[in-house]
Amino acid sequence: MTDISHVKAQRFKANEQKRHNFEIKKLRSKNNKTYESEVKRNEAMLTRMREEYETKITALEAELEQKLNTVRSRHEMRIQDENKRLTEELKNLKMAHTEQIAEVSESQQNELQNMKESHRRTLENAREKFIKAKAKFDVADA
Repeated sequence: MTDISHVKAQRFKANEQKRHNFEIKKLRSKNNKTYESEVKRNEAMLTRMREEYETKITALEAELEQKLNTVRSRHEMRIQDENKRLTEELKNLKMAHTEQIAEVSESQQNELQNMKESHRRTLENAREKFIKAKAKFDVADA
């Protein structure tokens, strides 16, 4: 009987081993399917996130480029306005300088004229004094 029990035990053991191997294969298959579905889901999510990221980057680049162009155009307008202002200021300074030169020149001409007139009067006074003094000597000699 021990041989029969031993044979039954071996058969039972073999059947249990087959059943256990079958359950392990089933679990492995199930886990592989779960793993693959999770991988696919996560890869799809990653792809979607990358696309959203690229879209956001593109939109941000476009927005920043637009802001940069706006700032550049404002800066260009300010530069043009400042150049106009400086050109006008330079024109006014040149005009003021020209007027100052004319004023100085006129005052120098007036001063020169006054000096000539003063010199002429001094010469005239000296001549008259000379004539009076000569007349005194001519009267005293005569």
